[in-house]
Amino acid sequence: MNTWTELTARDKPSGLDSAVRRQVGPGRVRYTFIHDELEVDDPALDVTGRFFVSPKEYGFVIRGYEGGRTAWARDFANGSMLVVNRDATSHVLSPRVASRIVFIGAQGASLQDTGLEGATNQPPADLVSVRLTINATFDLHGESPEAARAVLTRMLDQALSSNSTLPGSRAQLLRHTYESSSLVSEDTRSSHETDFSKLLDI
Repeated sequence: MNTWTELTARDKPSGLDSAVRRQVGPGRVRYTFIHDELEVDDPALDVTGRFFVSPKEYGFVIRGYEGGRTAWARDFANGSMLVVNRDATSHVLSPRVASRIVFIGAQGASLQDTGLEGATNQPPADLVSVRLTINATFDLHGESPEAARAVLTRMLDQALSSNSTLPGSRAQLLRHTYESSSLVSEDTRSSHETDFSKLLDI
């Protein structure tokens, strides 16, 4: 199902951010966007990647499409992201079934459809979760301790999002989520230590 034609023609607003294209495997891509300084690839899950939420929380709205279909939709400068049920017919989602994420390019072509990925015969994934605790000390230079937490979060997210593998290793990072973080004051007035618990789902 590669054609998504909206029932109501409309002009896309100017100044939209672009969705980011990520290569997550051979022939597999994900389009993501930033929400609260974190990268999101599934708008039916919260930022931890564990709990179901409505795509409305990420700025998606319900739209009608040709063939009586409905979808949660959000526009980006380089296309539109749609969130639908497993059959790609309705915006009504279930917390028990993974949602289908479709990205329609600016020219109308389907550039991503997570519902089609399981159609190929691939060996089952051998998955493991790694929990890593990171302690980072910042010199605030007048910033707030919360600013240090946000900086560390962005640094980790950018590093992990741009590197899914390491040379010489076949292990591949599929997704990562943030479990918890805390601020611990140092003895000096100018620095704070962040005890950052990091959950990596590999």
